[in-house]
Amino acid sequence: MIKTLLLTNTIAPYRIPVLNKLMENQEIRLKVWYLEEREKNRHWHINFEEIKYEFECLPGFHTYVQRLDMGVHVNPGIFLKLVREKPDVIITSGYDTLGYWSALIYSRLFNKKLIVWWGSTLESSRVQNGIVNRIRRFFFKSASSFVTYGTESAKCLKYYGVDESKIVIGYNTVDIRYYRQRYQEARPFPKNSGRLKLLFIGQLIERKGLVQIIEALRLLGSSAWELQIVGTGPDENKLKQKVMDAGLENQIYFEGYKQKEELTNYLIQSDCLLFPSLIEVWGLVVNEALATNTFVLASKYAGATKDIILDQQNGLIIDPMDVGDLLRAFRWLMDNQEYVRSQWRMSIGIWRKLHPHSYARAVSAAIKKAIS
Repeated sequence: MIKTLLLTNTIAPYRIPVLNKLMENQEIRLKVWYLEEREKNRHWHINFEEIKYEFECLPGFHTYVQRLDMGVHVNPGIFLKLVREKPDVIITSGYDTLGYWSALIYSRLFNKKLIVWWGSTLESSRVQNGIVNRIRRFFFKSASSFVTYGTESAKCLKYYGVDESKIVIGYNTVDIRYYRQRYQEARPFPKNSGRLKLLFIGQLIERKGLVQIIEALRLLGSSAWELQIVGTGPDENKLKQKVMDAGLENQIYFEGYKQKEELTNYLIQSDCLLFPSLIEVWGLVVNEALATNTFVLASKYAGATKDIILDQQNGLIIDPMDVGDLLRAFRWLMDNQEYVRSQWRMSIGIWRKLHPHSYARAVSAAIKKAIS
């Protein structure tokens, strides 16, 4: 049995089904160490009863850097804890915290295997300078294998010198079974035949692209739509003021933060999800939308768009930085409302790609690749 330790930043509810499935693998003994129970920018509810694998939240000191959109974690004693634990394989979810470097040092000193679970793409990498790139390449050279969030993150690894033979491509996902079941339970839900119902779900921060959406909707000059914005964040007041200045307060509504159980109803009742991120590693809300047969306006800058959006089939691929492209997309929605609201189905290929069991198999393959 391969004694495997995952060292990652925070408990993410969407990752629990993947790890639960990985734990069932008879060849792998899984344990997870979290650097922090929940990072400061996350408001999600964690159902600890769902977790079937062995885990521990490590003591430490934590902060969140809004400008870099990342948590900072200092967890004293990780190296000695690793020495006592004696894992055969350590998986880190990056290279950007001291705990991951403790894992690297442990793996080199004791001839153990290091795996990197990698999500960033060339589009989403926020820090680009010579020193950081050299540090990143050094960390990657020490890894035996990699598992990715999708094809774009695999391209990023190859750009930084990782041999393709070390990479296992997985697809970042949520428990799409949950969203699909809720969707099926709600059917037949009568789709709205009046205003086109648009939906945004996400943090209210600059990189999510809402400023560009509001400006495009102002220029659209139509009252045949409404937009619900679900989420909170530091830019909330600024965005509300922009809506007021645009005279759209009767069409754009701020709904606040909602937990998973409430999100499904918003998705089911909406005609189209707006996903205009300017920077996005993946974009799990796209998975959720497709699982509930919700059409998606999807940013070309997000990893998910490249792998699971089929243009003019389950969504439209947009450039949120191009207001003309946004206007063309909104006009296409207006002209094709019957199709957007129709009961088109997620393809079997995409369903399999996004199933949490598929992602667990990818992680398992990376573990076996590392020790082979």
